[in-house]
Amino acid sequence: MKQLPGRRRPKWIQQLAATGVAVVATIWLITLLPVLLFVGLIAGVLLIPVLRQLKLEVEQLERRQRGEPPLPRDVTPWHRRIWNQWRGR
Repeated sequence: MKQLPGRRRPKWIQQLAATGVAVVATIWLITLLPVLLFVGLIAGVLLIPVLRQLKLEVEQLERRQRGEPPLPRDVTPWHRRIWNQWRGR
């Protein structure tokens, strides 16, 4: 492809612009990394009860398929369980 007539930017200016863009992108990624790690940590912590419930449901399904009776379910309210644990010390 032919170059149109007129002034061309010097090579060093193009190199400087490319280096500047690379530096800005690197700083941006380094700044973004802690935020992404923190969001991942929060997401992981929030998934713990979901995965625990999923595990219980899968175990109940397996027991039902084998024909075994379901495990007894503790229906004690959460505040009563905490009270009982506190009083049991």
